[in-house]
Amino acid sequence: MHLHKAVLFLVLLALSAALYGQAMPTGMNATDISRFELGGNYNFFHANAPPGQCGCFNMNGGSGTFLVNLTTAWSALADIAVAQASNVNGTSQNILIINYLFGPRYSYRNHTRWVPYGEALLGGAKENVNFQFDINRQSFGVLVGGGVSTKIKPKWGINVIEVDYVYTRIPNAVNDTQNNLRIATGVTYHFGG
Repeated sequence: MHLHKAVLFLVLLALSAALYGQAMPTGMNATDISRFELGGNYNFFHANAPPGQCGCFNMNGGSGTFLVNLTTAWSALADIAVAQASNVNGTSQNILIINYLFGPRYSYRNHTRWVPYGEALLGGAKENVNFQFDINRQSFGVLVGGGVSTKIKPKWGINVIEVDYVYTRIPNAVNDTQNNLRIATGVTYHFGG
């Protein structure tokens, strides 16, 4: 089943890349927007647990992104994030969460070098927790958010800040719902003119 999803995603990315040449307006300077972007981010998560109450805790981690610019405004995005917390709320519980999310990003390109964007991604979440014994669970995940990026060199840019709401449905024996806040910052590499 996971292989089926991976193949479907790769087909969608290949189709996106094939349509890219037809999607850009003819009056646009090709050096302004690259076809592809790779990103690496530091992520701060504010997570909620245990079930039924806040019991909120913080997690640190990173994410990698792959973006295909389809038009000057619309892009297809893959975002893989990993976050970890140790000794949650003074217990010996350790949590590792991996989010793998895909979807569209809308970028508002204007006359300045700052590019605000918004995105809505769907996919999955995987949690590994050592509460009494190791538990490994997978679930549905959604991310809605946005941020601001800028280029600092022709091939390099900065994801200045991104703030996202991350919703997951990891089983927790009460309501199977997690509402998390993610703040990210990092660098991007642009290629494919």
